[in-house]
Amino acid sequence: MVLVLRLILNTVHQEVVQILENIPGITWKSKMHDLMNNKSDQRLDKIYRAKAPQIIQKTAKQFTQVASKKTPDYWDWVQMNPGCSDVVPNMGNCDASSQLSIMNTFSDFRCFQGKDAERIEYSTQYMISCNQLSQCSDCDSGYCGTDAVWNFLIDQGAVTESCISYKSGVTGKIGKCPIQCDDGTELSFVKAEEVISICQESLNSKEREEMIKEALINGPVSSMLIIHEDLYYYESGIYQHVYGWDGGWSACEIIGYGEENGVKFWKVKNVWGREWGENGYFRILRGSPDTYGESEIEFDCYQAIV
Repeated sequence: MVLVLRLILNTVHQEVVQILENIPGITWKSKMHDLMNNKSDQRLDKIYRAKAPQIIQKTAKQFTQVASKKTPDYWDWVQMNPGCSDVVPNMGNCDASSQLSIMNTFSDFRCFQGKDAERIEYSTQYMISCNQLSQCSDCDSGYCGTDAVWNFLIDQGAVTESCISYKSGVTGKIGKCPIQCDDGTELSFVKAEEVISICQESLNSKEREEMIKEALINGPVSSMLIIHEDLYYYESGIYQHVYGWDGGWSACEIIGYGEENGVKFWKVKNVWGREWGENGYFRILRGSPDTYGESEIEFDCYQAIV
């Protein structure tokens, strides 16, 4: 049964790629990733039984750049400071994007601000296992609430990855909250001082865009976006949702912005490893007329004071 299901899904994936390749005006390339086949059999079945996809076709639009004296036309922390930012997480078998992405952003930001002499990776596992406020009861819960993760960093703090390593990506279970490091030594915590909401609801789409750009000059911005079916197939280019179902929320890290062939974009770090997208990153349409941006990436974004 499992083999039959995988064969069916392989055919479905190939058909989706063909559909995406033939949508007029699409601004990104697609391919079938191992990510789709590496999911557990239960999650494969969930994808197969999901509501029938609806094709949405739209031509790439060009949006006018908002004039700003505060920000340059281009910004990319990965190129400017790869030692601090070019670490791409992979959530593996645990769908805990909020915890994984925010801990990665926290590690990046402390490095950018000089709080750590060299970049230190902080433990996602401790956040997953110990943060009861995250509303994440298992590794298949998906969106767990970014405010709960950031508040935990303020109230409780983080331990290092070298103290408690990420195990849920292999086991698929959140595990018990550890009371000591993996090697038996005492836990030592580092806290965030404050978290600032960048994408305030009172702002319009143009104002949100400028607020994110200005915040990026200080460091990366933690955000959320709606994962649509077609994003799983992203390979390169500037992503716009053009096909498929809504797969719920996922956390990400906005690391820069720019423009290519008249189409503006945010550069974003994902949590699916380097084999996916542009070496683990993707570019997504910036300047969308939608109130909260393309796939609502400008809806729920924060920046920490460390």
